[in-house]
Amino acid sequence: MLQTILVLITFCFATGFILKKFVWNPIFENKNNPTKSLDGEGIKCGKKDCGCH
Repeated sequence: MLQTILVLITFCFATGFILKKFVWNPIFENKNNPTKSLDGEGIKCGKKDCGCH
């Protein structure tokens, strides 16, 4: 009986982890990240003279 309870608890934790990692975070992660950089031009490094674009 105790072994069954421990297996169920482990299964619930594993299922919760999988759902949080692959379902919950991708849904809400896109809303928090802005699509452009702070300067509004989409430049990742922030400087125009760095030579990376």
